[in-house]
Amino acid sequence: MTKTTAFAALAALLLAAGPAGAQPGSGRWPIPIYFQRGGDSAQVTGVLRQGRECCAYRFDARAGQTLYWRETGATVRVVMTYPDGHVDGPGLPSPIRLPQSGRYVFTVSPNLMADGAFGRFTLWLRIPPLRYR
Repeated sequence: MTKTTAFAALAALLLAAGPAGAQPGSGRWPIPIYFQRGGDSAQVTGVLRQGRECCAYRFDARAGQTLYWRETGATVRVVMTYPDGHVDGPGLPSPIRLPQSGRYVFTVSPNLMADGAFGRFTLWLRIPPLRYR
């Protein structure tokens, strides 16, 4: 194996692994949420485990849209990071008016101050399209 081939193989491996030290669903590598064509809602499931960073989800929205969310299962804390880097939470109301266009990160983590902080959860997100008059 030549140096060039070895370097290319190493680079491909690192790119496939994602950001250094990040796992899918971590804050540094959030899981993308895509809404079905013509749809405005999505459902995701996850498992919160002790000692494992999980579960961050990313979605794109436009300024003025509204996020409706609901979670069932494990007792969680939720935090949202806005496109400008502002962080809101823990504890978010539903609905939330989205003030900026861009990528949002919605993070679900165990509420360590409550019973039932670990285990399965289901998260529903809905972002209706803007209505223009």
